Amino acid sequence: MDLRTFDLNLLRVLRALLETHSTTRAGQMIGLSQPAVSAALGRLREHLKDPLFVRIGPRLEPTDYALTLSEPLRRILDQTETILSGPPAFDPLEAQDSFRVSGSDFFSELLISFLNC
Repeated sequence: MDLRTFDLNLLRVLRALLETHSTTRAGQMIGLSQPAVSAALGRLREHLKDPLFVRIGPRLEPTDYALTLSEPLRRILDQTETILSGPPAFDPLEAQDSFRVSGSDFFSELLISFLNC
């Protein structure tokens, strides 16, 4: 498979399908319509050369291949979300950093009384 032509958004659809076993609920989970999820599943099937899900009654049951993708897919998407979420917010109450401030005697007399050391 050529990753340059693969739509990485399809991985979100696959994860939602693996969690919900339903195109309707998967669409609700990720903000897509049911027809859009069905179309994405079609593209996934074409790219991965596997049916991925088979309909058994009202549910979509994952194939063995789809089940093998579940855990690695969850890890990759969780890691990607962590990477893209940016640095953690600075919380001064939790900070363990040390700071060294230097200045003139006037500076220290003016500001030191405001600092809780």
